[in-house]
Amino acid sequence: MRPLRPVLLAALAFSVPVLGADRKLIASFDDPAGDANGPGYYEPPGDTDFLPGDFDLRQFQVYEEGDKVVFEVTMAENFRYPPSTQRYNSTPLDLNNNIYMQNIDIYVDTDQTPGSGYSVCIPGRRVAFADGRTWEYAVVLTPQPGPARSVTQGVLGEAARRVLFPENLQSQGKTIIARIPWTFFGGHPTKEWGYSVHVSGARWERSFSVVDRLAGRHEADAYTMPVIGVREAWMFGGAPMGKAHPFVVDVLLPPGVSQAKVLGSFDTKTGAYAKVPFVYGSGVAPPPEAEALAEKPAAPTLTVADVSSGVVSIKGPSKGVGVMQIGKVLGPDGAAVGRVIVTQVIEGGVVGRAVEGGDAIRPGMGVEFSTLSPGQTH
Repeated sequence: MRPLRPVLLAALAFSVPVLGADRKLIASFDDPAGDANGPGYYEPPGDTDFLPGDFDLRQFQVYEEGDKVVFEVTMAENFRYPPSTQRYNSTPLDLNNNIYMQNIDIYVDTDQTPGSGYSVCIPGRRVAFADGRTWEYAVVLTPQPGPARSVTQGVLGEAARRVLFPENLQSQGKTIIARIPWTFFGGHPTKEWGYSVHVSGARWERSFSVVDRLAGRHEADAYTMPVIGVREAWMFGGAPMGKAHPFVVDVLLPPGVSQAKVLGSFDTKTGAYAKVPFVYGSGVAPPPEAEALAEKPAAPTLTVADVSSGVVSIKGPSKGVGVMQIGKVLGPDGAAVGRVIVTQVIEGGVVGRAVEGGDAIRPGMGVEFSTLSPGQTH
């Protein structure tokens, strides 16, 4: 993987095209109409501000235009300023990014190598990736890029440095456009690049009270509209029991792949998220490496017992784990959601402090520590 570079490019997705710049189509994908229902049975939110096609992805195109990579996302309805700019909060929001109701996450696989990038998704989306695929860069089109960026940085840690929340998006009817310097991606776009495009509803308020009330726990998310059992004004309905179902309602898929099957592949018993495949501009996905498809190792024997004010209690065999050793906390999909540093080794486990992704660490999650070499101490 190329060396990480700090991403201070939030305002660099300029909406104004470069005059005289050549415009070259790199990739174009169509998506079926009328499938913004997740695994096939989600119901749209009930408020009259929403129209049937607001979350229905129809086309995704990638262009190179001068020194920019241009993403154009077309939906089934026009992007429009909502009649009401208030939901649960009493103060109207200043919505000025030309996208109002949707989150559109674009994950980019630039090296076609399974496992070489990141497998975690934007907080609160509740999806993972199929066939060991990972992304090197991600672009999130959202009504409140600044607040959503802050949540993502707090949860994803190092991976958040590869996520861009562009401002100054341009809307043209049913199409939203982001222009991003190709330097963000580390190179010019090619037909071999892969993409995973996810659409979710945009929640406008950060309060976790609604999710807490429904799910019985805190769930950090980057302003994602929940999917619950019975739809409400600003929440999708039709959710099954459990906490693993996706909050993403439409995804871009290879031709002939069933969205209902893909987004329905979550497991309520284990908490595993649905796994979404990438699409590639060449039309052919590179073969997955044997390592990426190999059977996953046994679940970690160390698990989070309790989290309080950044202090993480971990139960299980502590042999080989020492003070100041750093461990990875694993989410339902096996991807790292945070890190802890050991402050004390006790009988039956260890005590540590969250140093990354503290809001995402919850009881029951596995914890992995690298094996110490003989004689090594921390």
